[in-house]
Amino acid sequence: MSKLDTILKFIDQIESENPGASAYEIANKLRGYTKRNYTTQLWSIATGYEQEYIEGEWAGKLNIEDLSLSGEITDLGHLIASLSDRINQPGLQLSDLTKWTGDHTSWAGDIGSAIMIYRANSDTKEIQTLGESLNRLAGFSDYTADIAACVIGATINYGKYGLISQAIYQYNLIPYRQHVRTFIQNELGGIIQGNKLNNPAEIEANIAQAVLACIGLSTAPDWVKSFKDLSGLNLKKMSGTNRTDILQASLHFLAHLVKMGGLESLKFKPYRMAGIRWLGNLSQEVIVS
Repeated sequence: MSKLDTILKFIDQIESENPGASAYEIANKLRGYTKRNYTTQLWSIATGYEQEYIEGEWAGKLNIEDLSLSGEITDLGHLIASLSDRINQPGLQLSDLTKWTGDHTSWAGDIGSAIMIYRANSDTKEIQTLGESLNRLAGFSDYTADIAACVIGATINYGKYGLISQAIYQYNLIPYRQHVRTFIQNELGGIIQGNKLNNPAEIEANIAQAVLACIGLSTAPDWVKSFKDLSGLNLKKMSGTNRTDILQASLHFLAHLVKMGGLESLKFKPYRMAGIRWLGNLSQEVIVS
């Protein structure tokens, strides 16, 4: 039995043991089988569901950082945690009234955390460049998990699949390249013709705005720490960020989308300010390949 088959069997077991539970409830129960970082009070606030870390025989059952999903290495624990904040809650809940969105506990949270950790440690030898921080805290398997959570969550929210095990199984049948394109179009408002992304400046600005919003809501060190194991890093000197940081970080994510989506290289002028686009574009072009 493959690693994925074992995981799907386990998720199916949890679903069978909770026949009246919604997909939202199941996703949050599954979060308890990932790692402690994903069961803090801050995750309870973000998801609207309090889930303790499961101890004993099943501790960390879903904390698998190298699961092959749609042909790409994916951090399963990260996927489950992000999915728990992606699937709609039945009815209106208190967490719906906050400014947090599923982006903030997935890709925007990864990118925002990388920027804040870099800024807090830029005068030490722990993390010397923003690029290093991004590769460490918003790496390949994080992005694949984030995109999987977005796509899988959408199929459940739109009623295509009722069970998480079924949705993950079906997701795995489709190449990752197609999922990336779906994400670009549905989550970021991308316009794709053939292998060409026609509105890269808009996409970069949309990424940047989500990251900026995340940073604005995530100044607390405990929240950043809830994303990753950051032992040894200084979280006390978090400072503000700037457009240069945000641009570099958004292009880091965009490069993943372009490469893994099988899209042509991009050459464009980003907006001066992502949230005030009428101010126009920067004079210098950027290249993403």
